Amino acid sequence: MHIPTISLNPGPATLAVRACHDGVLVLGRLCLRWLRLRRMQTTARTLGRLDDRVLRDLGLDRSELLSASAELHGLARRDRRPSLFGR
Repeated sequence: MHIPTISLNPGPATLAVRACHDGVLVLGRLCLRWLRLRRMQTTARTLGRLDDRVLRDLGLDRSELLSASAELHGLARRDRRPSLFGR
């Protein structure tokens, strides 16, 4: 009597599907990161249009616009006063 064996090694089709799935996940993460960077740049540009008095009222200096935008969009660790972003 012959007992069939089941191969535990995935076949080429399974490996290809896994590789495509992983590639899609990486591509999705890259797209999300790119969108965050674009939003951060837009925020920094918008803040840059404000005059110095308004920026000072917000607790910002011109030299901090990019870092404040990065914090706001989750691209940098938040280390500013919580009142700046209302949290």
